Amino acid sequence: MKIFLKELKFPSTNHTYLKDITDEVKRVVVKSGAEDGFVMVNSKHTTLGVLVQEIAEPNLVQDILHHTLKHVPEDKRSTRVNRSYSHPTADYLHRCQDNPYCDEIDEDYNAGSHIRALTFSHSSVIVPVKGGKLELGKYQQIALFEFDGRDGKGKNPIRQRTAQIWVYPAVVKLLVYE
Repeated sequence: MKIFLKELKFPSTNHTYLKDITDEVKRVVVKSGAEDGFVMVNSKHTTLGVLVQEIAEPNLVQDILHHTLKHVPEDKRSTRVNRSYSHPTADYLHRCQDNPYCDEIDEDYNAGSHIRALTFSHSSVIVPVKGGKLELGKYQQIALFEFDGRDGKGKNPIRQRTAQIWVYPAVVKLLVYE
């Protein structure tokens, strides 16, 4: 059995958004030749989540984004908070510079982004493959949920993101019981 891996690498310059990757995942499944098995989509970042959700409807997406920003406040010190910022803010302790493993200059304050990622997404999702196709419901799509994109202004670098698509073909024949 061969396991297939495709990495999606992209700059993330908007703060909070959903990125539909369903078609890319479908292409990877087709290219792998897997008839049955599983696909795992994995984020390699603590503020970039993965989810299965209806995201084709733009008003629903706006409702989801508004809900996440309303219910988990942004740090008052964040570069995103200005006079026109319309969501709640809070005092958090976290600073990006406090992480001993951080090797970049980053002067933003993103505790809210970490908390949103924990609350509203997953670090990975698994979707079954049957007959060479993803087993998604009628309205389900696979999306990346960005909570901490950066525009590169000031000392805050643009986020370079990586998501992985792993295809695990079945090693035995799938039996469907009805």
